[in-house]
Amino acid sequence: MPKEDIDRVQRRLNQIWEIGKTDSSGVTRLAYTSEENVVFDYLRDELPREFDVWTDSVGNLFATPWPEAENSLYIGSHLDSVINGGRLDGVLGVITALEAIQTLHESSCQPPNPPTLAVFRGEESARFGQHTIGSRTALGMLTVEDFSATDQNDVPLWHAMQQAGFHPENLSEPTIDLDRVTGFLEVHIEQGRVLDESDDDLGVVTNIRAPVRYKITVEGAYDHSGATPMNLRHDALAGASAIILAIQRVGKEADNEGDLVATVGDITAVDGAINKVCGEVSFPLDIRSVNEAFRDQIESRILEEIRMTADQHNLQFEVQEIDRSSPVTMSEEIASQLAHAADSSESGYRFLPSGGGHDTMNFQQAGVPAGLLFVPSVDGVSHSPDEETYDDAVAAAVQTLIRFTLSEIEIANKKFTENKIEGNGGDHAF
Repeated sequence: MPKEDIDRVQRRLNQIWEIGKTDSSGVTRLAYTSEENVVFDYLRDELPREFDVWTDSVGNLFATPWPEAENSLYIGSHLDSVINGGRLDGVLGVITALEAIQTLHESSCQPPNPPTLAVFRGEESARFGQHTIGSRTALGMLTVEDFSATDQNDVPLWHAMQQAGFHPENLSEPTIDLDRVTGFLEVHIEQGRVLDESDDDLGVVTNIRAPVRYKITVEGAYDHSGATPMNLRHDALAGASAIILAIQRVGKEADNEGDLVATVGDITAVDGAINKVCGEVSFPLDIRSVNEAFRDQIESRILEEIRMTADQHNLQFEVQEIDRSSPVTMSEEIASQLAHAADSSESGYRFLPSGGGHDTMNFQQAGVPAGLLFVPSVDGVSHSPDEETYDDAVAAAVQTLIRFTLSEIEIANKKFTENKIEGNGGDHAF
């Protein structure tokens, strides 16, 4: 079995870390910025000269040493980051994919599922509020409304793409030949604590939670902080705080009933000051579950709590939906073969859901069988400068990709059923 070069993997991870590195040792590499362009240039320079390399109209990069293969298994991830994020999110999936493909090529293997490295732009929603821009465009899934989304400086996505040197074409048409793509694989840190608190190096993802997201605006009245009695105030910030606490309470109650998380991750006091009663506050709301019907039920409960709490504080409010996605169930065939590949390399694994969204889910939704492989997040940390994983887990992930690619399998687009898969990782129900 071809053997991966983990020193090469770590060198590439560390060199990419320097591109967009922050003073706190995090990374800021937002979609369609110069930092994202530079990291794509770095990767292109790292590709062996024998690889055939091409870029689509929005800057996604593809590379393979088997360009003439009739069909190809796509493997990859993204290179952009959140603001002051970690060095592994997205990048690990690209570099482990490259290592698996390069190792196979250097060993002169002729895999029955010739792989293609796929590197996508703009997976994170940190700049435009739109997730998985590159992979959705590659699959013909990006809408005109998505394309018009703006960043904090009111720069629309389409203009940012042009500034980065790209000229998008017909959004309704995929930029890749989907008839040629037999499947898609992605490696990612778990972004949770399940693997780190177990003895398993790998997680085989069964399904992906999907969000519904809102922008909530609470309006009261601006007043002087010293001159306005407490009982005459219409304090938007105090009211928004009560609303956020109500959201947290409902989320915790729902978590005891089923699979659900509800998060307010930011808050903006519009024109706020130390000597003013705040008159307007906005904040995002993110509700996720693997069960869409249950998510819809809790969503209604949360929206009603927002209405009641705003009324109690004599405030006006506006609810603007900004994203609604459906949960995704991954390919059973790919998950089974990933488990088998991990088992054959003597790597411990388990089946688990993904709390975060990934490029993988778009392929599965587009009818391309897809698989997602997790490595542990140390202490469950992600989207943070403290993000880290273990060398043994990285090696296990690369070896699993290699063994998967060398396996003789036929991949069909089927969904998980409510059964179990036996394996080295134990007997885990979906």
